[in-house]
Amino acid sequence: MKTKYRRKLIDTIESVVGDIVSELIDKYYSDRVETDYDYERILYSIAHQVKQEVFNNNATLNDVIEYLEKLRSRRSVAKLVLSYFIARSIEEEVSEVQ
Repeated sequence: MKTKYRRKLIDTIESVVGDIVSELIDKYYSDRVETDYDYERILYSIAHQVKQEVFNNNATLNDVIEYLEKLRSRRSVAKLVLSYFIARSIEEEVSEVQ
């Protein structure tokens, strides 16, 4: 069950803000994100961070998606926020490895 939920979450985040995330990764983080697994881990992390930071861990998948859709409507703000989430995700991965 968890894998189906995770897959749905990743696919949904990809459909909502995937183009912005890809653009940011290509521009700033391409040396740190090399595989599809890395990319999917970042998408999952973005959803988790939105749930944590924006909703204080009290959000449904729909709440997270709705937030990201609103964020997307303000592209420059979306780039800033998503870049922060991407950097944080990469930083967390590095600290887990060490």
